[in-house]
Amino acid sequence: MRSIIALAVAALASLASTATSHAQVYGGFTIAAGTPRIVSVVNQNATPATNATSYLTVQRCSGVLQYPALVVTSATTCTAVGPDYQITMTVLSATQTAVKIVATAPTCAIKSVSFGTPNSQCGYDLTNPNTGTVGSLAGANPVPVAGGMVGIWTANIKFDNAVNIAGTVAQGDLFSRMTVFFSSCFDAGDVFAFTVDTDKIS
Repeated sequence: MRSIIALAVAALASLASTATSHAQVYGGFTIAAGTPRIVSVVNQNATPATNATSYLTVQRCSGVLQYPALVVTSATTCTAVGPDYQITMTVLSATQTAVKIVATAPTCAIKSVSFGTPNSQCGYDLTNPNTGTVGSLAGANPVPVAGGMVGIWTANIKFDNAVNIAGTVAQGDLFSRMTVFFSSCFDAGDVFAFTVDTDKIS
C-alpha cells in the first residue's frame, strides 16, 4: 500500500513538473549588428508618433506575413489591431515604453513580431554600454511586466540593425529593429507584455 501511495505521489510530482516546464517563460534577449542604420540625431523625445513608425511584421506559425499599422490612439499610446491580435506601445517615461502583444482569437498562431524598418524613427536603447550612443543616455534592457505573460511558450527578443550617428561607429547599445520570437504558437488568450527603452532617431 505504501509503495502505491509513493508511486501516486511521484506521478503527481511529475505532472506538476511537466506543467511548470510548459508555462510561459522569458528567455532573455540577444543582439546582432544586422544592417547598419546611420542617423543624424538621437534623443529622448520618444512619442506615440515616433513609436508608431516601428512598422510591424507579424509572422504566423504557417509562415504567412502580415503588416498591421500602428496608429496613435492616445497621448501616450499607439496600437495595431490585427484580425485576431492586438499590439500596443505605450510611453511610460523618457526611458520606458511598455509593449503588449495580445491574442484575441483561437486563430492567432503568431510565431514572431518584428518592430522597425529602415526608415523608423524609433530606436531601442539597451543598458550597456552606458551611456553609449550620444543622446541615448542610460537605456534599459527589456523586462517582462508583472503578470504580463500568459501562454505556453518561451519568448526571446532580438535587437539588430545597430544605430550609429553619422561619422561615428556604432556603440552597440542602440538598435532600430526589435523582434519577439515565440518557441510555440502564441494563441488564444495569450499575452506578452514587457518594457523597453525607446529613443527618437532621425
